[in-house]
Amino acid sequence: MNLSRFTAFIFTSILFLLLVCLSVSFAQSNRDSQTNGPNSEYVYPGKETDQKAIVIKRVEPHYTKKARKHRVEGTVILRCVFSSSAKVTNITVASGLPDGLTEEAIEAARRIKFKPAMRNGKPVSMWMQLEYNFNLR
Repeated sequence: MNLSRFTAFIFTSILFLLLVCLSVSFAQSNRDSQTNGPNSEYVYPGKETDQKAIVIKRVEPHYTKKARKHRVEGTVILRCVFSSSAKVTNITVASGLPDGLTEEAIEAARRIKFKPAMRNGKPVSMWMQLEYNFNLR
């Protein structure tokens, strides 16, 4: 009886370790595909670049008539990629606002002009978080 319990324990332990290794491997490949897509370059966090992207021109979003009418105020937070080709891509909304303000913020983000981040003397893509504040004056 003790030998069969020990064998079951060893088998269970090996199975558990195998599942952990597979899940770590899957999580790594899933993160890479989300971050980089099947045929795209690596997207660096800012701390892994030699020089972060430099914004040359930041476009401010417009307040929509509907948002003014409803007196909507707040902040839209976007997560996006400042690509090595100097385009803002992969825009996702972390926190939005109603009445067209989120869409205005996304459109403003697309119009940003910037110098790409650098790593080892080459332009690279990097993640950025953008915040657009909407306040009625």
